Amino acid sequence: MVRDQARIAAVAIVSIVLLYGCAEKDRSVFQPDLTPPQVNSISFNEGVVSWHTDEPATCVLHYGERPGIYDHYGYNVSDGGTDHFVRLVDADSGTYYFRILARDISGNMTTTDEVDFLIDEPQTGNLLVYTVVDVGWGDCNFLEFPNGTNVMIDAGYGSLGEFEHASDLFEFLNARGISPPDGIAYMIATHNHGDHYGGFLDLIPLYSETVFMAPAEPYSSVWASVGAKLDEFNVPRDSLAEGDTNLNKSVLAWDNEDGVTVEVLSAGAGKYYLTGTDDDRLNSDSIVLKVTFGEVDILLTGDAEDFVEQRMIKSYGALLDSDILKVGHHGNSDATSEEFLRIVTPRIGLISNSLAENDGVFDQSVLNLLRAYDVDYYTTDRAYPNAGRYDQVLHGNISVTTDGESYVVHVWN
Repeated sequence: MVRDQARIAAVAIVSIVLLYGCAEKDRSVFQPDLTPPQVNSISFNEGVVSWHTDEPATCVLHYGERPGIYDHYGYNVSDGGTDHFVRLVDADSGTYYFRILARDISGNMTTTDEVDFLIDEPQTGNLLVYTVVDVGWGDCNFLEFPNGTNVMIDAGYGSLGEFEHASDLFEFLNARGISPPDGIAYMIATHNHGDHYGGFLDLIPLYSETVFMAPAEPYSSVWASVGAKLDEFNVPRDSLAEGDTNLNKSVLAWDNEDGVTVEVLSAGAGKYYLTGTDDDRLNSDSIVLKVTFGEVDILLTGDAEDFVEQRMIKSYGALLDSDILKVGHHGNSDATSEEFLRIVTPRIGLISNSLAENDGVFDQSVLNLLRAYDVDYYTTDRAYPNAGRYDQVLHGNISVTTDGESYVVHVWN
């Protein structure tokens, strides 16, 4: 009995010590962060907006030429610290109105009041402009490089499909001053689906001084679909394979003088997708390109599905990291896996789609995933908006302009 009482007393003393220790322990690290970042020290000088946050945050600058109307969105590749800036590349002179949205690592978000500033001189320089052209249910990507080289990657259905979109191509090219016959130096069909190669059948007769490229050794050859038109207008052709770059393939040397690098990360992989359907295998043929200008990386994925994403993750890993992602397969749930997003870590996602023409072309789960990974996504057609980021849900053409340090998104609508 005495031994038991001694044991009970000892346990009681230990318990008191433990409880006292717990009481004294600093538990502040377990408190959730509910305080949004504070934005201060906003300044503007020679086309650059600078500001400071009181804690590390990612930021986006919303701005436009009318109060409360923000059709431009500015980013900086070094965002994520406490000192931020965005260069308003390719901005005309005039008065602009802007606000800054800042988000910390815990997801807390704050938006500043509207501020206005004046640009006296147009902001120019060596710029790369990447546009997702609104061609309905299809893909069309247009790259304008600092040295004047223009590249079109896919061209939508054009006049080939049920819905007419050839006029959209020509309206865009006219708006950008891209004149025939040599205004498009290179054309690339990522794979043999009509919503990607169809528009080229309309363009080749006019823009015939070009080089046409497609995947090497694919499951299904693009040449069967566009070869006759290329022969009719004597357009040279070439094939792209995984591992091709601007250093070992002359047709990819789009702008070596400005330090642009181009890498083929996948091409013609459909032949390896033994368990996929015919459509899956055609999509998996897609040419995937990474284009880098300065510190800004653009990843163009065609309709590459999860099968291709997993292959690229195994082959390239963190080298897939990119600022701007052309979201795979129009935002369909068979692409843009969570593991892929985690590796790519994009800041911007661009989606080409048309709910009017195919209401199943993109999946809400993909939009939810983009939100979860803090990706600002933009869609050519209607989609659910990014809460707190912008109000429009119909964007039309979407252009990203970059000087290699900052990049600005402009939604044409």
